[in-house]
Amino acid sequence: MRTISVITAVHEGGHHFIGDTYASLREQKLPGDWEWQWCVQEDGTSGIPAKSLPRDPRITFGTGLRARIAVTRTHALSRATGELVRTLDADDVLLPGALERDIEALERVPWCVSACVDLLADGSTAPGPFDPADGPLEPHRLYREVQEGRLSVQATTFAAHRRLVLALGGWQALSGAETVALLLAAEAVAPGEFIAEPSVLYRKHPEQTTASPQYWEPTEAATRIDALLQRATALREAGWRWPWDRPSPVGERQTPQAS
Repeated sequence: MRTISVITAVHEGGHHFIGDTYASLREQKLPGDWEWQWCVQEDGTSGIPAKSLPRDPRITFGTGLRARIAVTRTHALSRATGELVRTLDADDVLLPGALERDIEALERVPWCVSACVDLLADGSTAPGPFDPADGPLEPHRLYREVQEGRLSVQATTFAAHRRLVLALGGWQALSGAETVALLLAAEAVAPGEFIAEPSVLYRKHPEQTTASPQYWEPTEAATRIDALLQRATALREAGWRWPWDRPSPVGERQTPQAS
């Protein structure tokens, strides 16, 4: 069997929706030779979020010192056995077919992101207003968008080949926007796609990290963006490209081009 490893960070007090997250993962229909693995990591050592998880051999759970979500996800990545990985927040819900579409896209490209639908506190939903067109993303498009202060995709939908994520060092050690950082690093070294079919209900609620005014403190927020842009810039200037053998339309393997 081939495996896609789903990476989820959670903390005590932020685990109240994780049962819904699991239910949406359990309902995913994958191609016949695929299965999923769920790597859940607590940002902390209470063990309390684990009590909200069912007994399922496809779930691995770990704890660690409090270090925020970037470090927590990278610790979860150490237990991933899949050739592919997909991020999933502990309060979000996968939509039908999400992982299957990721798998299909990752047969063509090393990484992808997808549309999402906001799930508001009153139960209503709203689509993302700035989604790109379905298909290959223009090189460095997302880098330029972050420079301009607006990102057209929801980075928490990021999925990729695990070896690429490992080569990039996992999630950059930031106080937030860590998946934006990984997304821009991947974009700097490899082609990607946007999947226009929504993959996730992105839950909006007062307890989420990005709802905190402290998260958006100007100096803090600017430092995060500067740091992730500097890493992406350094990767772009290095000229290194992920050694990707992209299948041709007739099924033949192409030789990677030198940078």
